[in-house]
Amino acid sequence: MGRMLLVRFVMGAVVLFAGVAHAQEESAYSDPRMRRVVATLEKRSDADSLAAAGALRLGPNQEKSLVLMAKASALAPDRADLLWLHLQVCRAAPPCDPQPLEQRLRVLDPPNGAGWLGALARASTAQDDQARDAALLAISRAERMDLYWSVLVKHLAGALTSAKALNPSEAGVAVIGVLSARVIPPFVTVSKACNGERLEHPDVVEVCRGVAQAFQHGDTYITEMLGTNIAKRVWPAGSAQWQAADQARHVYEYRSRLISQLGATQGPGVVVTLLTFYERNRREQDAQGAFLTASGKSPDPPAAASAE
Repeated sequence: MGRMLLVRFVMGAVVLFAGVAHAQEESAYSDPRMRRVVATLEKRSDADSLAAAGALRLGPNQEKSLVLMAKASALAPDRADLLWLHLQVCRAAPPCDPQPLEQRLRVLDPPNGAGWLGALARASTAQDDQARDAALLAISRAERMDLYWSVLVKHLAGALTSAKALNPSEAGVAVIGVLSARVIPPFVTVSKACNGERLEHPDVVEVCRGVAQAFQHGDTYITEMLGTNIAKRVWPAGSAQWQAADQARHVYEYRSRLISQLGATQGPGVVVTLLTFYERNRREQDAQGAFLTASGKSPDPPAAASAE
């Protein structure tokens, strides 16, 4: 696994490199140096260190990871990002029940629709149409679909760096690899709920338009791109909404390609530089745009270009 693949991942190539990042997650704790880092972080009493240790213990250490995440979120009860990470660890560590954590997230961060993803997935698995539609409606009324990606990368990478066993670039790559496999849930149930024959019903189309908008306002490229895909299904081709979604995808493809080129020439230091922009921007998209501007590159594709 090349480091550049993970650099490209944090630049937004989530779909292409999630599998590579998952491999990083599975092997992280098997690295003796990483185990020493985790041992150091586990002895600390701050939320970020405990959360970083819990995240790095994922895989064969789910029970211990869950204990650490519970401590971290209890130490910082107002941190929605840590609650979200705790929730993802809980989902991966049965018999932990994620529903109380989902409810807490809805209360702590009401504009975020992420607290309804679990309910939607469970309803879809159970083929409970009424529960599925209720969860989808709740997501459609949300302002955004945030996964707290930037803030988690910032805080957990900082905790790893403070352990003084990893430099900032190594810490950033390690955190990106672990979080990519944990904080980004599968969105297949959302996509299926807003696709195919279901869109023959006007009420479903209207709900899915709200879902598309929430995802397009999300904090990661993967949420935004799913939002654009749904938007292009539920709005007429050529409409203002369809064109805006098409342009958003074109911008994503342009920026991902350009930043990958910068990474190829500048090396791992790009991760460290980009992390500074993550500290200032909630959305991955905005962080990348600011990074490109600071690098002397236009964050927007040439006006004459058009997406396919």
